[in-house]
Formats: sequence, structure tokens, C-alpha cells
Amino acid sequence: MEFGQNWLKPINERLATKFPDLKIQQLEECNVLCKKVHQIAHRFIVENPIHSDTGIEFIDFYQFRQFMYKKYSWLSSANLQRLYSQSCYYAYK
Repeated sequence: MEFGQNWLKPINERLATKFPDLKIQQLEECNVLCKKVHQIAHRFIVENPIHSDTGIEFIDFYQFRQFMYKKYSWLSSANLQRLYSQSCYYAYK
């Protein structure tokens, strides 16, 4: 879940390299879930703006983390931070 050459590309091949025992269907399920998590994170940021004197800001990371961990407690801290940054970036655009 990071910007770069693999941004928004299916994760199936990379997962297969890292976890060769996973079957094709399992790899696809992981890919679909990853996309779903990304969409939910982005939607949460977009749908929860904070209005202030200086304009619209994003919900803070702590609230974002609470929301995401309720649904996906298995997310790593690094991926959660990336999700937050990416979601804020795209919500700003």
C-alpha cells in the first residue's frame, strides 16, 4: 500500500513470491480485500472533513486508526500510516 512502481497494481504476483503455498484463489481474495480496505479508508477521510477557521482539514490519524482497526485489526502500523497519507492526498485533490 505505498506509492511507487506497484501503486494500485494487483498484489497477486508479489504475494505468490512471498507466500508460495497460497493458491490462486487465495491470492485473488487477498487482492480484492486489499482494494476494499483502500476504498474504505479513502471514503472515511472524504466523508469526515473537519471544518475550521482556516478551511477544511482531515480527521486526525488517531480517529482514522480507531475506525480502521475496528474493521481490520490485522493492518500493520506502517500500512495504516500509508493508507492515511494516501487517503488524505487524494481527498485533497
